[in-house]
Amino acid sequence: MSANTQALWLMAGFLVCMAALEQPCIGGPPSSAKGISSQERQALVGLYDATDGNHWKNHDGWLGPEGSECTWYGVECEPSGTEPTTVNHLDLAENNLHGRIPDTIGQLLHLQTLFLFHNDLSGRLPDPLIQQWLSGSLWVTAEAPLLTDVSEIDYEFSASALLCARNRVVLRSDTTAVRFDERCRKASPRDRMTFCETEKGRIWSEEFAMLAWTLEKYGYFMLKAEYNRNITDSAFVSTRVTRNGKKYEVVEYAGGGPLELWVIQRAIEGVSSTIEWSKAETLPGCPRWSESESPASK
Repeated sequence: MSANTQALWLMAGFLVCMAALEQPCIGGPPSSAKGISSQERQALVGLYDATDGNHWKNHDGWLGPEGSECTWYGVECEPSGTEPTTVNHLDLAENNLHGRIPDTIGQLLHLQTLFLFHNDLSGRLPDPLIQQWLSGSLWVTAEAPLLTDVSEIDYEFSASALLCARNRVVLRSDTTAVRFDERCRKASPRDRMTFCETEKGRIWSEEFAMLAWTLEKYGYFMLKAEYNRNITDSAFVSTRVTRNGKKYEVVEYAGGGPLELWVIQRAIEGVSSTIEWSKAETLPGCPRWSESESPASK
């Protein structure tokens, strides 16, 4: 076969490939032609059915024939040498998903990114995905309630013998954050009047969820309700958490708590320090954790 004839055959094959797949075919057919495993296809179909796929904003290609899965909207695959092609990236953010993410999604064993932000999803992600996210092998962008059952973390520090030494920060799974700082008016050397400065901010959903799992990892929900030392004039630190609608509180006085509580306190302070707070506003007094809010027991 002459060089010209060979070039014509290659060009003809290229045009046929473009016509069949509606995309360029350089270096052979795309990885999707190889197809994913039946297990991974089942996982994708289960996701579609469980989240009302027929009413997604974009469901192009979904439920197409076997071998087409990697062309479905939001699905990206990577070839794995001689092994079957696998789903590695799933981007369905802002796509009008409704319902719960099914357990079958855990069958996507090679998933590296999962983008679900700004949908109408409920319940927590299946535990295998949560564990992959916590291990760092899976990048998830989603609202905090999909990643944790904790809805609020309320942290307060106060000194027993000092004015203007009370600070409180409240972090919530809806990304809102608020901080309260007690200040002294100092109108005169004997002035003991105080006021409250409050600031609002936003916390990233994944940051809140990771903080909530830090509490879980260090056994917050197994701690005693109170730790103290027999010392006069020290500091109180109260950590209050709402999980699945139930309120928990751990109060520490004079640093009497265990290492696990110390780690939890530093984690909350660290996350709070990264929040971009708004300009402070003034209130007559800082709100307190009311008796009606306090849990009867842990």
